[in-house]
Amino acid sequence: MEIVSLEFFFFFAVVILVFHILPARARCGFLLFASYLFYGSRDIRCLALLAVSTLVSWAGALLISHSKTRQGRRNVCISAWAFHLALLGYFKYAGFLTGGRIESLILPVGISFYLFMACGYLADVYYGRISAEKNIVRYALFVSFFPTILSGPIERAGNMLPQFSQSFLGQVRFDTDRIRDGFVRMLWGLFMKLVLADRIAILTDTVYASPQQYGGVLMAVVTVLYSFRIYCDFAGYSHMAVGIAQCLGIQVMENFKNPYLAESIPDFWRRWHISLSSWFRDYVYIPLGGNRKGTVRKYVNVMIVFLLSGLWHGAGWTFIVWGGLHGFYQVTGALLSTFNKKVAVLFGADKNRASARIVKILFTFALVNLAWIFFQAQDLTAVGQICGRFMHPRIWELFDGTICTLGLDRANVTVMFGGLVLLAVVDLLGEKGIRLSEKIASMRLWIRWPVYLAVLLFVLLCGVWGTGYDSTSFIYYRF
Repeated sequence: MEIVSLEFFFFFAVVILVFHILPARARCGFLLFASYLFYGSRDIRCLALLAVSTLVSWAGALLISHSKTRQGRRNVCISAWAFHLALLGYFKYAGFLTGGRIESLILPVGISFYLFMACGYLADVYYGRISAEKNIVRYALFVSFFPTILSGPIERAGNMLPQFSQSFLGQVRFDTDRIRDGFVRMLWGLFMKLVLADRIAILTDTVYASPQQYGGVLMAVVTVLYSFRIYCDFAGYSHMAVGIAQCLGIQVMENFKNPYLAESIPDFWRRWHISLSSWFRDYVYIPLGGNRKGTVRKYVNVMIVFLLSGLWHGAGWTFIVWGGLHGFYQVTGALLSTFNKKVAVLFGADKNRASARIVKILFTFALVNLAWIFFQAQDLTAVGQICGRFMHPRIWELFDGTICTLGLDRANVTVMFGGLVLLAVVDLLGEKGIRLSEKIASMRLWIRWPVYLAVLLFVLLCGVWGTGYDSTSFIYYRF
């Protein structure tokens, strides 16, 4: 069962109905059943691995809480982490680490997400941030909650476990306004995925499959489009996850905050994949010493975190270089920050001026775009081919209709660019604290619902569908 499918929407409608009918004491168990049914429908073999991870992390946390000594707690925590990282290493990295000599039989979807959630839970119990959860059903639901298990957000036990308690779930009522707002959030996610991400994917995949056929200017445009493709794909899923949970009265953390309006690389990572960047901060960067052990150690820790982040995204050198490049951006930016401040004072520059902000946003966006080339390319050889095309601009390809020969006709190209303009407007308004969904929700009933229906119809008509094209696979399913 895919999250973008008629089967899922029927499944979800049944879940909402049954959830609100059931008494409070049965709701947690029902959500766990629904989550296992959803996850197992993709590949029932993966359920066994999920169950093992759940039992080990649940039992490990209880052992940590009952250990009499700090060393005992430490040993249990390290052992449980090692077990989960070994699972991740085998199923995701066996081929890469052994040069293809060993390959796992399957790559369980979402394994990077739920194993990180389990490891985060163990660390939180070890550091005393939360108490070990005694109820196995409640903890199993935290790990497997169906809106988040495939592509996150990578939630924290401190946020989710209290919401799965009987007292909390018992207070959830069938609130039509809340459910409506949740569906609107899901609809926006579908727009980003089906109308934008999947449409852009046709174009970018065509060019990246044979980069030597195209000029540098078109390659630059396609690189920018890929940046929006991955944003719309992943943020689209995150919006759907938040909306699905909202319909059930459960609050899931926000994972994106207008990332392409960031004014620096650190600012970008405070806005992009927030759940992952904050996970690495709390469970890797700070335990390594953070910025508490001197400047050199701080920069080393930053590089370690971003190299691991790259490896988390994929078993390949391109992902490692992508992570290392972002780490290099961070370190270089920190080293140059003092110099930049002195230059700004010398020339009397006002960092708050709109023009200065625009320059910083565009520069940051350019750096992020450069790094995405490594993320998209199949290998480092392909990266070299793509970058080599920048030496051959061939500007005329922007005006001779070439862009309409890359898998999208003129009408679809128009829809794509029109959708990107709408996305930019929504993000710019969001940056100013204006949420378009709230504005629409405040309209009168006879205006509001025609707008909702019009958007739904637009997504259905303009979404990428058709035989032979998989419009349901999100990029981050692979991670």
